[in-house]
Amino acid sequence: MINFKFIAPVILGILVLMTIAAGSNNTSVSGSVNNTSSAEAQVQNLEPQSKTHEYTLVAEETTLEIAPGVRVDAWTYNGTIPGPTLTATEGDRVIVHFINKTPLPHTVHFHGDHPSIQDGVFEQVMANETYTYDFIATPAGALMYHCHVSPVMQHVRMGLYGAFIVHPKNPLPPAREYVLVSGEYDTQNQLNPFPEYYMFNGYAGGYLTTPLPARTNETVRIYLINLGLSPSYGMHIHGTLFKAYPSGIWQNPPLRVQSWELGSGNAAILEAKWPWPGKFTFHYHGIPEERGAMGYFNVTNPPVNAIDGKDVAITKSINMVDWQTNLTTTLQKANASATVTTSLVHPHSNNHSMMMEKEQPQKRSSNISSSNNSITNEVSIVKNAATLGDKSYSPNPIIVETGNTVTWTNMDNIVHTVTSGEPNTVNAGELFDSGLTALIMPSKSFSHKFIHPGEFSYFCRVHPTMVGDVNVLP
Repeated sequence: MINFKFIAPVILGILVLMTIAAGSNNTSVSGSVNNTSSAEAQVQNLEPQSKTHEYTLVAEETTLEIAPGVRVDAWTYNGTIPGPTLTATEGDRVIVHFINKTPLPHTVHFHGDHPSIQDGVFEQVMANETYTYDFIATPAGALMYHCHVSPVMQHVRMGLYGAFIVHPKNPLPPAREYVLVSGEYDTQNQLNPFPEYYMFNGYAGGYLTTPLPARTNETVRIYLINLGLSPSYGMHIHGTLFKAYPSGIWQNPPLRVQSWELGSGNAAILEAKWPWPGKFTFHYHGIPEERGAMGYFNVTNPPVNAIDGKDVAITKSINMVDWQTNLTTTLQKANASATVTTSLVHPHSNNHSMMMEKEQPQKRSSNISSSNNSITNEVSIVKNAATLGDKSYSPNPIIVETGNTVTWTNMDNIVHTVTSGEPNTVNAGELFDSGLTALIMPSKSFSHKFIHPGEFSYFCRVHPTMVGDVNVLP
């Protein structure tokens, strides 16, 4: 006779294990990741009035202008720095389809509350792959998104960041609303703690030549997001004390301030008002204001026939984000085929000259035979370079005279760097390093001027077996 007293628990345990296994199954098909089970679980918790917002972010490489006459390599979401401003109301469902069209792995990391699988850190999206983020927007406030692949500082400075604004469920008081996203760029070294350019919405000094319009006695609301990597600086708005919501979270009680300190990766919501017409400057105090992080509000009286919600924000808000986006696109003039501006040194930065002054020759353990050297200042990174070791850079080694510039051109179909020194040493990249500004993409070039004689070795950070030498004659 079967004793069901003992068999029943066993059957129940098997059923539980089968249920857990079925619920934990995620599907991955041909370079894409589908988080359907996670999304369906979240949808069950949506409130009836909640909406679904669906976005597509595409990681792509291009060149952009970040200041007048300054064109740089950029890694972007949808072709601009910053990427598009994403919006939702607290409690809404947000679906973001991320497509990586670059040779490097990238992610989209959102600030806010969400499960680990939506966090954009460990699930790196490789070249030509896609990933779908699916989460509930919370909390209400000025949030942000950015790439979280190491080195994060480089991926963010190259342009992979943007604003994520979550509106509260209850409508806000009327205001003219702007989004200001702080960013930085250094043409010599993206790990420089004091970079050459500090930018609002991807362009240094853009709001000096095109000021932000405002009207007297209307509230101006600023979603301020700091995706720079420098130490904390204070945002100051001239002609008024203003309200600041700490960390950009609407739940936090506001403070009345004269300036507001904002660290890297943090945000604030600022509200200002002027009873007088005039030009009122805004800027980060200190180094950033001297290097591009400055603009001004052009405050004017509303016309007699002003339309509420269009000409002036009295009982209806005015969203200026589209206007700002169009301005950024116009200023940056994205062009993947354009040539970057060479030999850039910001007038307030002596970083590059300092690096050149301390240049000292580095020798490999074996001497370079002059009979095997090629006298040239043009070096090609050849096809399949990652598998060719010291034959990756052709010709290798080379001879140049002091004061000459050597240019390396990537003829391979994958990314490489030209980094001075030896792999895994403390002085690697001390003299020159293409990997600290932008990796050398296929058909792109990197140049360095040698001002001291000696034998200089270099390698590729991505493929450390790739090595080369430059013999600089006095």
